[in-house]
Amino acid sequence: MTATTDAPADPAPMRWAVDAWDPGYGSPLDVDDAGGLADTNDPVNVDVEVDGADWAPRDPAAGAVRPGSVLFCDGTLRTDARIWITEADGRVRPALASSVAAGAVLSTGKRACVAAVTIGRVLVSASGDASAILSPWGAYEPVAASSDLDAALVAAVLQAMGRLEVQVASSHASEANLTVVDGRLRAPGHPPGTVGYVKAHSARYLEDRQHAVVAALLPGQRTPVFCLQQVRSTTLSWYLRLPGGAGHPWAGVVRCEVSHDVSPARAVALADLTCLALPAYASQRHKDSRAPQNLVPIGALEHRLRHSLGDPRLLERHLRRLATAN
Repeated sequence: MTATTDAPADPAPMRWAVDAWDPGYGSPLDVDDAGGLADTNDPVNVDVEVDGADWAPRDPAAGAVRPGSVLFCDGTLRTDARIWITEADGRVRPALASSVAAGAVLSTGKRACVAAVTIGRVLVSASGDASAILSPWGAYEPVAASSDLDAALVAAVLQAMGRLEVQVASSHASEANLTVVDGRLRAPGHPPGTVGYVKAHSARYLEDRQHAVVAALLPGQRTPVFCLQQVRSTTLSWYLRLPGGAGHPWAGVVRCEVSHDVSPARAVALADLTCLALPAYASQRHKDSRAPQNLVPIGALEHRLRHSLGDPRLLERHLRRLATAN
């Protein structure tokens, strides 16, 4: 008798999905080698709104009303040239000649208009000999960096952009029922109740029980508010899912935050307002390669701000001419 063996079963078909984001922008989920968000040591208190054991997706409170007007703020930056400053003792120090911009769009739901666009030029360096460089498009004003390292120079440019964002938001926040700033609230001085809007995720802040709640969110739902303590800031945060996301459990999920100076009750009210307001501004894939997280007013404002920075070739050419004549 000839022994027979069962043929190996066909392997299960691979389950896969294409991320909706344009790969040129990286990924909205920055996973680690284990395939998940990187764990952090940032202290988190999940018992702010409800006990951590009671976490579940939340709809806006029954009495919450969609805000009639929303102010969207954003900033952008560009390095126009890398500069080398020769000090009196012959030491050569690096610098960045950069353009920064911040602006705001005020939307009433039926109509949106650009409320402000502010442009700045900065010469970032740790050199004490740095001085303004004039140009027909505005002077590159000296800004001190903490060291000559590239990371320190870039950080100083980001801080300059953040100060412009605060200036714009502070000037126009009174015109809106809700103010949303694209990105984390890095710079101090934002008007009370300003909401930071974080599109991409690089760290896992929550334990398994609460982390699973994020994946279970339906469009327009949010997690309970939690307290997140990071190196430079402490915020009250929540996750919110926008409509139109597809492909993985965190598709269309954003993280919102407010300053820890805001009371928990006020943070909960603001979280409900974001559930009511932001889904209506979610972008669509055929119009925005970072849909749905890149909100329509912010996408339009980004385009306007980049254009407002001016022609980088003209700026670099002018800086090279000045350096040659120096």
